[in-house]
Amino acid sequence: MVVFSSFKIAFKALKQAALVAAVLLHGPVFSAPMESAHDLMARMAKASRELSYSGVFTYEYRGNLTSVKLMHQVREGKIYERLLHMDGTQRDVVSRTDSVDCVRTGDMLLRGNAYKINNENYSRLEDFYEFHIKGDGRIANRHVSMVHVLPKDKYRYGYVVAIDKESGLLLQSILMSHTGKPLERFQFVDVNIGESSAGIDLQLKGDEFGAVDQANCIQVSRKIDALKSMWHMDWLPPGFVLASHQSPDAQGQEAMMFTDGLAVFSVFIDSVQGTVLPPIDAKLGATVAVLTKADINGHQYAICVVGEIPRGTASQVASAISLAP
Repeated sequence: MVVFSSFKIAFKALKQAALVAAVLLHGPVFSAPMESAHDLMARMAKASRELSYSGVFTYEYRGNLTSVKLMHQVREGKIYERLLHMDGTQRDVVSRTDSVDCVRTGDMLLRGNAYKINNENYSRLEDFYEFHIKGDGRIANRHVSMVHVLPKDKYRYGYVVAIDKESGLLLQSILMSHTGKPLERFQFVDVNIGESSAGIDLQLKGDEFGAVDQANCIQVSRKIDALKSMWHMDWLPPGFVLASHQSPDAQGQEAMMFTDGLAVFSVFIDSVQGTVLPPIDAKLGATVAVLTKADINGHQYAICVVGEIPRGTASQVASAISLAP
């Protein structure tokens, strides 16, 4: 069952991204003597693509707290990564990505590079978000700059991010509902930044990194061709564009990913399982999954929307999908 399997993969990836939510702190905006919010976000994007680092972060959602040991290394344009869950079910995930331009849907904000943030797409983001520097802080015993990213509409969530002053690395990410309700929380509690810190922990056997993991990959520099799509999106939240497309297979199963540069959601359409899959309306932290059925020309289709967007946005997307002319 391709679409349901893809749904679970996307759900797991989004959850493992460790994006976080907490209450928005209201207060005056502090002026930044050296860097603007744009500068800080650009530094964060650059650091995520170029730096090697290791450490332990915590991830919290709906009162559940887990800790994960992360080892991330960039070698000759390739990314090697290991995630070791420190509590609960024992999980040790090792992966290799052969391009620093591969941005996964599940860790777009965690890596800070949903896009290669520059003047052009930062200006586009400002159409849908407000960026404010809220002062300084300390995370994992390192000095950080706090940036609040506030949505201008109801179709997306806001963020609070803590960016390391020295390296530009993202050390904390806060994802907030429109009412300031905590949804998820990600934060490093210990981190070492630099080639030497990550290299020791990644001395593994060569075959452990043998499989190239390009799943859910958004190639930020590649133009997406969806002309062969069987489906048409009659409505998308303002600012969201197609970021990845999986062409229909022999059974007509198709997948698409959309992003506004920070938020991301996936759409899965299955023409085979449409008659057997039950409707789904579920939420885990900030991740929502909405599965609906559509009867088109006497055939049942299953349409599933998964992402870190409000439930109303996901439902509206799912109900506005039609067969392409």
